[in-house]
Amino acid sequence: MLTPFGIAARKLRLDKGMRLLDLARLTGYSAAFISAVETGRKAIPDSYVAKLASAMDLSKPEVRLLERAADQARKEVRLDKMPADQRELVAAFARQLDTVPPEMIEALKKVVLKSLFHETPFERQRRGLAVPPLSTKIIRAFADKVRSVFVEDDQIEFPIMDVLEFRLSSIFDGFYVDVRDAKYMGDMEGRMLAGENGIALREDVYEGAWNGNRRDRFTVSHELAHFLMHRTVTMARTRDDNHKIYCDSEWQADTFAGTLLMSPRHLSRFNNSMHAADLCNMNPAATRTMWSKYRSEGLLPPAPAQSRRF
Repeated sequence: MLTPFGIAARKLRLDKGMRLLDLARLTGYSAAFISAVETGRKAIPDSYVAKLASAMDLSKPEVRLLERAADQARKEVRLDKMPADQRELVAAFARQLDTVPPEMIEALKKVVLKSLFHETPFERQRRGLAVPPLSTKIIRAFADKVRSVFVEDDQIEFPIMDVLEFRLSSIFDGFYVDVRDAKYMGDMEGRMLAGENGIALREDVYEGAWNGNRRDRFTVSHELAHFLMHRTVTMARTRDDNHKIYCDSEWQADTFAGTLLMSPRHLSRFNNSMHAADLCNMNPAATRTMWSKYRSEGLLPPAPAQSRRF
């Protein structure tokens, strides 16, 4: 959750058109550290405001605003001594967690919407949460509407990181990306933050997606799907054999992410799945799966007729 200082610092950063990644390079801090300060998970270092002021070329009024916000943050009672698992669940449950048994916290941690290292889109080994059913057709239509909000119809590559870091907050007030280091995230590459208008991304995934890594771009799109479709799901439970695949949160998120990155509106412009992967900047494995799905749905244009030789 963004602190008052984090809100002020983030607004100034976005007003300057700067990513967490840009600010990290200019200040010498990591993107994960800057994100942790914005969300209050780390204390504000003594020289921090001065470094931000220099990096963002802030005016004197902007510096004073940031200094006041920093003073306010330092005077607040922090929850730094509370275990991280409990701090993250406070917003979701709005109650004290001191009496919750550790085994229950561990169980809750397993029932979250997240992306794990080495998972393959559309071929995930774990089941997701049981969520209200959504058909492929409905998810496709929703993903296409999301595209239309942010890009022109003829734009093939979807700018997922630009949307996430700069533009989504104009629709969801207070939305933020929380970049966390690998030590904290472990094998989690990203996850929706329960009870928050935010998505947590592991630092290497955040940087990789900004640098065009195709797998990371899919992971971020998958987490965006969870945020848009599943953040209000209540009484979440892991899907079992009695639930159909279209009730699986992971299947729904993969279907959304695949459609968002490889829209059916552009299929006539692709020669094959590899050509689509290049134009969409999408990982080949996911693109091949989407190509196969589009073919089975009858959405691919007919192949050109082969000329006969006599």
